[in-house]
Amino acid sequence: MSARTAAGTAAATDLPGIERPVVVGVDDSAGAELALRWAQEDAAARGVPLRVVHAYRWRFAYDRIGTPGGSLGGDLQRAGHDGEQFVAQLLDRARAAAPRLPIGGEAIAGRPAAVLLDEAAGAGVLVLGSRRLTAISSEVFGSVGAAVAARASCPAVVVRGVAGPPEEGAAVVVGVDATPASERVLHYAFEHASRHRAALRAVLCWHPDLLATMRWRPEPPPPERAEAWLSECLAGWRERFPDVPVHPEVLREHPTDGLISASLSQHLLVVGRHGRSAAAGTLLGSVSQGVLHHADCPVALVPTG
Repeated sequence: MSARTAAGTAAATDLPGIERPVVVGVDDSAGAELALRWAQEDAAARGVPLRVVHAYRWRFAYDRIGTPGGSLGGDLQRAGHDGEQFVAQLLDRARAAAPRLPIGGEAIAGRPAAVLLDEAAGAGVLVLGSRRLTAISSEVFGSVGAAVAARASCPAVVVRGVAGPPEEGAAVVVGVDATPASERVLHYAFEHASRHRAALRAVLCWHPDLLATMRWRPEPPPPERAEAWLSECLAGWRERFPDVPVHPEVLREHPTDGLISASLSQHLLVVGRHGRSAAAGTLLGSVSQGVLHHADCPVALVPTG
């Protein structure tokens, strides 16, 4: 049996080659359902197709006396059939919810991380769920999801919880630092905020005053030069996206703590992800790893090269 599903065959015509789709990785966890809804809304806002991908692979089957049973070909065939049915059901529901949105999908044989990283090469955005949403073990959205988010060639969104609605005041929160990499992160954040009609909170976390933290003396306000730098950094983006309300903030907190606090009930948290070698590709920096595990809203990791 081919690894490509019937739904995947249709996907070749659903997904125009000149547009990069929003790709969402799915499995049978609760996190996948939430990720699919987020990806569907993002694809509609971007005006690009949605592509649903499920990775499957053969596993040993054991008979009643505990010895390996079945065959590699037979087990893989059954896994492929189950994957096809699973993707077909998701596509039916997604198309019913968004009949005008081009939607395609595939069940692909292979290791989940490898499959999703291959998909990222042709995606505009890669969307993953979070295992914290369910007690059931999920291979795609556990350690595999973190590894994929750390190595994806496109922005990767990990849907950790329900995104706050922009119409109710939820904003796109973007972490800014004093490096050239902030430009790529701001680009993604402003574009997302514009397409989803959300406000943007640009957060610069200034290192905390350790003496003040220990209550040895009052904490002074953030240095004026930090506020001036942030204002200058945002000036060009305000002109480019005049429809996006912008709220700059300088916080005297560690970046991880400050961004996690800022993410409470927000629409999306956007942070940069520095380039890594293939050998260290499964590792994330301390800030991106911290927000990925503790943020209160979906998190976008933007590769900064």
